[in-house]
This record gives sequence, C-alpha cells and structure tokens, in this order.
Amino acid sequence: MKSIPKAILSISIIFFISAQNIQPAQMSTLSSAAKSNITGELLRKGAGNFNYTASHNKQIPVWYYAPVEINLNTPVLFVMHGVERNAQKYRDHWIKNAEKLKLLLLAPEFSQKFFPESNQYNLGNMYSSIKHMNQNHRSEWSFSIIEDIFDYVRAHSVIRTDSYSIYGHSAGAQFVHRMLLFVPEARIKTAIAANAGWYTMPSFDESFPYGLKGTGLTNDQVEKAFKKKLIILLGEKDTDEKSENLRQTPESIAQGRNRFERGKAFFRIAKQSASAFKSQFNWELNIVPGVGHNNSEMAREAVYYLNY
Repeated sequence: MKSIPKAILSISIIFFISAQNIQPAQMSTLSSAAKSNITGELLRKGAGNFNYTASHNKQIPVWYYAPVEINLNTPVLFVMHGVERNAQKYRDHWIKNAEKLKLLLLAPEFSQKFFPESNQYNLGNMYSSIKHMNQNHRSEWSFSIIEDIFDYVRAHSVIRTDSYSIYGHSAGAQFVHRMLLFVPEARIKTAIAANAGWYTMPSFDESFPYGLKGTGLTNDQVEKAFKKKLIILLGEKDTDEKSENLRQTPESIAQGRNRFERGKAFFRIAKQSASAFKSQFNWELNIVPGVGHNNSEMAREAVYYLNY
C-alpha cells in the first residue's frame, strides 16, 4: 500500500479540525450529512454555548445541551446558576436527565462583570436603587432576558414550543421565585426554586425586597403568579445557620434561621395570601430527605416535577 504524502495528510487534518467549529454563516456550504448534526443556525446536538447580547451590550454566555432527538416540540428548560455564576457546571449537572427527557437545556450566565451585585441577578435588576425604589425599564430587568433568550432560540433553531420551564438553585432559586411574582405573564410552564437563601414574600405587609409593598404590583398580578406551577424544593438538611452566603439581616432572619426554615415560611405566607385573595393556588412545597445545600442532588429530584 502506498503511503499518503505528508502534505495531503496535513491538509486533511486541518480540514477535519476546522469542520468541528462550524459557524452559522458556513451552513450553506455543508453537506447534507454534516447538516444532520445541526438543529438550526444556533445549536448543534450535544453540549455547546452561544453568546446573547442583552440591553446596554451586556454579554450573556448561554451554555446549552441539545438532545439527540430534537424537533419543533422539544421542551425547553432554563437552568439558573447560584452565586458562583457557574452556569456551565449547572448545565452539566442536568445533561443526563436532559437526554432522558429529550429536552433542550439553556443555562444563561449572569457574570460578575455585567451583573456584579445580587441586586442585578438575584433581585432581577428591577431597581437601580432599592433604597430609593428607582425602577429600571422592564427591558433592563434580568427576568426579561430569559424571555428574550427564549425568543432568540425559537428564531434561530428548530424549536417552536410556546412555553418553557425554569429551575434555579440557591441564588438561582431567588431569581426564579421573584421572576414568577414580578413577571407572571412569562411563558413559564413549571418553575422550580430549590434552596433559596431568602425570599420576597408574596405579601404587601413588608417592603421590597422582603415583601411586595412599594413595588406597584397589583393583587391581580399576584393572583396570576399563584395560578402558575411553582415547586418550592427544600433540602431537609439545608439547615446551616452560619452558611457563608446566607443573608443575615433582621428581615431575612425573621423568615427563619436557615434556608430550610425560610422556604417553609415562604410557602406558608404564600398559601395564606392566596386564601385571603380567594385565588387559585398551584404552588407546592416538597422536601428532599437527607439532602443539604447541594445543587446536583436537588436537580436529580427536580426532574420528577417537570412532567415531560
């Protein structure tokens, strides 16, 4: 057998490596076989990422996982990271279940560079100053970015489903429950808030960020949020009162001494408020036995509440 000339071999290797990093503009030049691994101009099957540009040129890396079987009706799950802003790791914790459930994972990363404080992430960037209650335009809310990314994915991939689910752990759980309260019209099918450190109580008895007083939110909007499906998921052993990132203000301590107590208080007050409003109430409280402040273990349990 004749040996392959080194020059030809080198060219072949370069071509193979280049083909693994296909850009959207190159799609028209791909063979039909190569196109079979692409779900649209944005996504490739398997793990990957893309950048989304939000208002004021804020860059949001979105770490995704597209299952092998993907079509127009593939369900979408947003995964919201915690205080470490480690969206890729959060995405990775869900990959096995994403393939099992045949859903598209989207884990947006709210970086310290563009969202440096908890106000910009955990609290949704609704206010430029909470002390003076200076509200930002809704287009600047971090909550709005989720809806925008959903539209972006629908426009640039084969996905056409009209709703999505959202899961968040710790700081991400703070994001999720507040988004449900303040953007009840969002196209959320199921929301799961796991092990939040503290809450915005669905009551007008306390001022924001610990309650709804002063936010301008109406009873109708709160009732709309109560009608959504929200799972408050708590680790039975998430009871460390001296946890490094556990807020220790008088208002947060009044919610409970630890995350477990605060989650139960949040659900109790929500149920009382819904009863006072005579509203439909579709929220649930579920406790994961033997689990503490651990995202991977909470994610494993959260799968059972997605109904896919």
